[in-house]
Amino acid sequence: MQNFKFKSFLEKIYSNKQSFNKKCILKYESNINCKIDNICNNNINKKHTFYMKYPSGTKYFGYGKTLVLDIDTKNDIKILKKYDYEILTNTTNKVNFFGGLSFDLIKKNYSPWKNIPKGRFIIPKILIKEQSKKTTITYFKIVNSKTQKSYLLSEFLKETQIINNINHSKESTIPKIKIGYENPQKNNYLLNIKKAINKINNIDLSKVVISRMIKYYLNNNLDKKDLIKYLNSKHKNCFNFFINFNKNVSFIGSTPEKLIRLSSKNKLSIDALAGSSKNKNDLKKIKEIDEHNYVIKHIKNIINPLCSKTNIPKSPKILDLNYIYHLITSISGTLKNKTHIIDLVNKLYPTPALLGYKSEKAIEIINNFEKFDRGWYGGCIGTFDTKGNGEFFVPIRSFLLIRKKIYIFTGSGIVSKSDANKEWEETKIKSEHILNYFK
Repeated sequence: MQNFKFKSFLEKIYSNKQSFNKKCILKYESNINCKIDNICNNNINKKHTFYMKYPSGTKYFGYGKTLVLDIDTKNDIKILKKYDYEILTNTTNKVNFFGGLSFDLIKKNYSPWKNIPKGRFIIPKILIKEQSKKTTITYFKIVNSKTQKSYLLSEFLKETQIINNINHSKESTIPKIKIGYENPQKNNYLLNIKKAINKINNIDLSKVVISRMIKYYLNNNLDKKDLIKYLNSKHKNCFNFFINFNKNVSFIGSTPEKLIRLSSKNKLSIDALAGSSKNKNDLKKIKEIDEHNYVIKHIKNIINPLCSKTNIPKSPKILDLNYIYHLITSISGTLKNKTHIIDLVNKLYPTPALLGYKSEKAIEIINNFEKFDRGWYGGCIGTFDTKGNGEFFVPIRSFLLIRKKIYIFTGSGIVSKSDANKEWEETKIKSEHILNYFK
């Protein structure tokens, strides 16, 4: 039945002589009676795969590539807004890109992110979406007047077999891990914090985020579908994801921090998330409140000139993630004029929650102290559509998987009242978000 409907859709398009006046992307969507996680389970290692689960419950799984936009420099971001394809579709005439950007688009990539793009956004060949108990499958293809219908029918049939490739997964064996090295080690990290506090007290700087990287070795291959299942069950109010850069390299994580959401009605929402502690009462301390307020100040400075109306609560709420507490302020607003979400992303990130305040001084200290590449950690990840709307998160509880090695990234916000030992302990607590899976 599905194949018949697609054939009828093609006949309609090809009968219209105006269909191929421009560069075209064919988009065909249909409903299916499958759960997205079941489809993902048996197709997770296909090329160019990604998985995203939003706190709202909406899930995406995509594989293959119809269009790929790679970002090498900060100037390349503008290409994300250039879209001159006509959409030939049986549903809404918009297409979503999925991907993300690294923390620092200026600095050259190095270990462990060497040969991984600074940023990448992709329109997949096949996209599965699950929302409000409804699951759809969408097939994408760049076409022109010379594209044969028979070829499209054949490929569509082949690619949509993904929904039939479902078997009940066997219980996986969780690999054991052993630590390789910490960069920096504890003594050097504590020294960096003390140096950062001294900088804060002597230059025009209020906050800087110092991170560290921990390398682990796995005794067996990581079962990504099992890890995603674990993250979805343990961290339901987080954005859970993986992106496969190639067969051997993936970026995986679970983050509570929303960078921005922009709707078609020019409504935006942003989470200011900074100030962390294992002890709920510690969030009342001046250090945590100061750290949080710098993030709010940064967001206000950016959105107030752009919005006709904003709502910024006077005091933050406490976000309980079971293993750690965060101060969070949910900010909303209405834009005066239609603005592409990529322009807003470019202004908002890296956030003071991952960078510091003021940013120019903070990035200078980070580049001096950190002897590793943050890569996509602390950057942004999510989706946007060809209408300029979308939703992005900041990947903070995340790791890079390269074959049987994982690189976990974690950091803490340093202000004048920071205690070096407590900041070290905070980074350990944050890494548990991932490490608990292996226990």
